[in-house]
Amino acid sequence: MERKCRASNSKKLMETARIAFVLIDGLADVHIPALANLTPLEAADTSAMDAIAAAGLNGLLDPVEPGLACGSDTAHLSIFGYDPRLYYRGRGAFESMGAGIDMAPGDIAFKCNFATLDTTTGMVIKRRADRHFEDVGPVLCAALDGVSLPSFPDLLVKAKYATEHRCGIVISGPGLSDEVTGTDPLKDNLPLQVTAPSPMSLLQWCSS
Repeated sequence: MERKCRASNSKKLMETARIAFVLIDGLADVHIPALANLTPLEAADTSAMDAIAAAGLNGLLDPVEPGLACGSDTAHLSIFGYDPRLYYRGRGAFESMGAGIDMAPGDIAFKCNFATLDTTTGMVIKRRADRHFEDVGPVLCAALDGVSLPSFPDLLVKAKYATEHRCGIVISGPGLSDEVTGTDPLKDNLPLQVTAPSPMSLLQWCSS
């Protein structure tokens, strides 16, 4: 009888329990000269977080596996129980749906940065135009939203400002593929990359 009661109580707890999951991404930050070369976390009053930590369990976690450095998107997927090797299809859908763009099966999405480009040399001077882009970003996205592509009249472009220097772009239409490379050189003062079919898509096309 006692064993049955324990099992019943455990099952009831699993059905009714609620968890507040707070994930503070990027908390470590970098050293700031204006803060006496401390990080914002080192300079902050963390008494509330300290109290929460003292009442719980603490440790280090490799979100996917030891030795694998991953970004926010893949780490978050893994933390919520989704193996990024199976479910990750790029950051575009995260950024676009987070900005409020609805997606349907067959759509492709891109996470985009507003950047500073030297048009004479093709060099990306700053791959993040400005962290404080709240005034200009929505205006530029409104100009891109619904833009027509003369060479592809069947495609619909949706654009929406996300945050800081970022925006989401979703393209809808027939016969689309997400197997393309990006244009981001990943560092400042490097040439703007040219979008091309990814090596995997070329391999699939050649073998078909």
